[in-house]
Amino acid sequence: MGGEVKNMRAWVLAFGALMMVAACGHVPGEQVSPGGYKLYEAASTGSMQQLSVIDSRSQTVERNMPLGTPSPNWTHLYSVGGDLLSDLDPQTGAVLHQMRLPGNYKLPLATMSGVPGGLSPNGHWLVLESFDRTSGIVPSASHFVVVDTTYAGKPQMFDLNGYYQFDAINDGGGRVYLIQYLSNSQYYVRFYNVPARTLDPQIVFDKSDGSSAMAGTRISGVQSHDDQYLYSLYVRSDGSAFIHALSLENPIAFCVDLPGTASSPDGFHWSLALNAAGTHLYATNGATGIVTDLGVDGGVPGAPRTAQLSNTRSASVPGIKDVAAKEFGGNAAAVSPDGKTLVMAGKTGVVWIDTATLNPKDRQLPSWNVWSLAMSPDGTTVYAINDAGMIAELPMNGAHQATTFGGATGQPLDLIRVA
Repeated sequence: MGGEVKNMRAWVLAFGALMMVAACGHVPGEQVSPGGYKLYEAASTGSMQQLSVIDSRSQTVERNMPLGTPSPNWTHLYSVGGDLLSDLDPQTGAVLHQMRLPGNYKLPLATMSGVPGGLSPNGHWLVLESFDRTSGIVPSASHFVVVDTTYAGKPQMFDLNGYYQFDAINDGGGRVYLIQYLSNSQYYVRFYNVPARTLDPQIVFDKSDGSSAMAGTRISGVQSHDDQYLYSLYVRSDGSAFIHALSLENPIAFCVDLPGTASSPDGFHWSLALNAAGTHLYATNGATGIVTDLGVDGGVPGAPRTAQLSNTRSASVPGIKDVAAKEFGGNAAAVSPDGKTLVMAGKTGVVWIDTATLNPKDRQLPSWNVWSLAMSPDGTTVYAINDAGMIAELPMNGAHQATTFGGATGQPLDLIRVA
């Protein structure tokens, strides 16, 4: 498998300044939102990254917090500054707990857009990372700390020579999965046995084809509902993409190729969405018009069912001269609670898909370059954010007339949650 993970993740920092657009003001639209939802938007101002809570009824930012990793039930938000771990209440911004770390660490990235991760699926364990760079940009050593988020025990640290990055940790906290970089184009998936304090000599690879080395740029990932698998979406250097299904309890993985190829930036326009039952995993690429449905059986995705959408014309991104910057948008796909409708970003605008047929049912916001979207928990409302930071509120059913208003200050990274 060809591709370059490390370079793309480095570009996230390199393009940070180039991606900045003028801060959008919190200008209310002509209509008042009836939903009264809270929108959690990750954004970057260049000097810092923050999580903004936006009230859809008043259409204003209620508060800003440091960008961090939320617990699965959103009762905790973990952020790191140097050697200080802060545990915040995302509902109020209040500090619940703080802990001094044994050095300067950071939260691992969970998405290419810059949203952090590091938590086990059950939220009990948090992994932080840091690196030594003696020469050049490739780290010579990697350092990790595993934090019990109940704070019942001391953090557990381990160090490895070479360049490793966090990938996942299981619910028991005993298996930390890592990406070991072999070169710019290849890497291994490894796991560290925390109780034994050893890096397992066995390589985690796809049992179906026997390949041990992998390559590609990781876009994003979602966890299975039983916490047993992590589904990650990768794009290779040739523009092809695949789903990497990693078992969090056994050193095995499965790779499923997705159809089509595309050059940058269209090749990096993929999004993932898992239905509420955990039985269907959808991978969408609005830029190329590809929609895939992968049935999930026992945690392992099956062969994709694919549809090709029409009307996938290209669109420029205002304020960004290098078109590669467009690939850093957040996740832009969501499934209704009843599993019957998939909503996704198209090349422009938002598209409603019938999951039974994978045929489009409606399209809206044709002039928008949709950066990210999310659905309300009751499935009645979809929120989309464009590359300039404007938010559109659209009802799921009936006439999809949009209410628009300004979002967070700065460059949007992802619309993480609607509550």
